[in-house]
Amino acid sequence: MPSVMALMDEFGLAVATTQKAVAKLRDDGLIYTEPGLGSFVAKQDGEALDQQ
Repeated sequence: MPSVMALMDEFGLAVATTQKAVAKLRDDGLIYTEPGLGSFVAKQDGEALDQQ
């Protein structure tokens, strides 16, 4: 998934708005974040997808 900065640039959003959206996706189990690697889409059941 693109970084917060990339999403901000692409959609013309403020930092706070973009961070809130990413946090909501994470809280809802739709994405997960690996420190130093980025955010990734989670499986539908909320489990992390295998990284390849």
